[in-house]
Amino acid sequence: MRSASVPPAVSVIIATYNAGPLLADALDALAVQSLPSDLIEILVVDDGSTDGTWSYLTDLERTRPNIKIFQQPHSGGPSAGRNRGLSEASGSYVFFHDADDYLGPDALRRLVAVAEQQGSDIVVARVSWIGRPDAERRSGRTVLDADLLNDGVWRALTPHKLIRRSLIEDLGLRFCDDMVQGEDQVFMASCMFAARKISILGGRDLYHRRLLPDGSNLSRQRQTLINKQLTASRMVELVVANSTPGPRRDRLLQRVFVKTLPPALGRPFMIAESAERQEFLDVMQAQVFPHMPPLVLGELGDRQRLRMLTARVGSPRDLVKLNRVLRQPLMYGEGELPTYTLGPDLDRLLSPEDRQVGAPRLASPPLLCEASLSRNRLIIKVNVDKSSAPAGQLSLAAWFRGRPDFVDLGPEASRAGTMLTFKISARRLLHDEFDSSDAVLLLQAERKGTIMAASPIMIPSDSIPPTARTEEMRNGRIQVGATPRGSMVVTVKRPRRLPVWHRPRLAG
Repeated sequence: MRSASVPPAVSVIIATYNAGPLLADALDALAVQSLPSDLIEILVVDDGSTDGTWSYLTDLERTRPNIKIFQQPHSGGPSAGRNRGLSEASGSYVFFHDADDYLGPDALRRLVAVAEQQGSDIVVARVSWIGRPDAERRSGRTVLDADLLNDGVWRALTPHKLIRRSLIEDLGLRFCDDMVQGEDQVFMASCMFAARKISILGGRDLYHRRLLPDGSNLSRQRQTLINKQLTASRMVELVVANSTPGPRRDRLLQRVFVKTLPPALGRPFMIAESAERQEFLDVMQAQVFPHMPPLVLGELGDRQRLRMLTARVGSPRDLVKLNRVLRQPLMYGEGELPTYTLGPDLDRLLSPEDRQVGAPRLASPPLLCEASLSRNRLIIKVNVDKSSAPAGQLSLAAWFRGRPDFVDLGPEASRAGTMLTFKISARRLLHDEFDSSDAVLLLQAERKGTIMAASPIMIPSDSIPPTARTEEMRNGRIQVGATPRGSMVVTVKRPRRLPVWHRPRLAG
């Protein structure tokens, strides 16, 4: 047995509430760890369970000398239980363990060994998901001195990591007990900024997380508006205090403005009370939006981007009005580029550039290299710097100024380096969707059905491609040319009587 004067190597802290058999699985997995049991301290805090958990723990404590149990009134979140565990912990390291997860048999030994050998303050374990077949695995490789951003540590701010306990105590750090979700982000971000060295232990999966079939995982529940407010404002405050302005700070802030904040502006905002809405926007506009990286809007779909822009400068009434507009099919106004029409008040609040479909534009404009008609197909060849485009499928779209409409014409037919080739059926172009309309062609980047960016195809200023011409066809006429601003335009004219063709899919 371990001497009373020698502290355990690791304190495993489990806050539990009505976890039932899953808690038993977690504790059984801890009982068979290859790290000797006298080097493991297990602290289980029952958060007012009503399913017999306390009775089970009481019986188990009698047979497991390295288990200590504590009971407290139900708090509704993990913070109070984790904080109680921290106050009782005596190990050199702590590992925060959820009651419905479990550790692999060699996990603690390997984590502690890396921390001791490398002098690491934090060791990140490779995680697997059970019940989530599409889950992305993190930390696939071992990195002994990891960078927060370049090695992906910042993407996963859950507390299921080995952390040197003295680091936590020197910071006087505890989980925020006024937050039900997001408290782990604030806690782990504070630890990571203070850590002298962070290691990633790859190879085999060490920590196994469960996605419960009934969706009852606390992390899967909808967050309240006040909880989103606290998460966003505290994370921004931490990043700003621990970084200098520049690209690295922008990358650290990206998760707040892409993952945390946009979902708050929809349903959580709409179901909140009026005073809560006002307080939320006051805090966001004073403390959060001034630090929004300029390029972050390019990572958002149009609806999320419009909400963010409205929340940044508008009132609660403006955001409520926008959310109601976004429930309906979006309308487009006339102009050189497709622009959403949101109603008089919102159209005055947001500039036409902010309301453009797929704004912001691609960083490098796509250039027309060839436009020709062959075998009843319009062939468009475009040169694009794809490194400047958002991730996703690149496709061709048409914008009609005379009768506002935005039509997806389909993805590229082929690519060779930076050259994309599109082939569009002339019969489709001669369908009455295109009747007597000037269609400005755009290259759009689409990801998971959402338009991330759209830019007009530009004609090089030195010349119009010689293949751009008018083609007389049996069923009508197609003309390729340029607008005064140099973007490509296709004019289609057709006879009055033509068979009706299928409607193209509307984008946006």
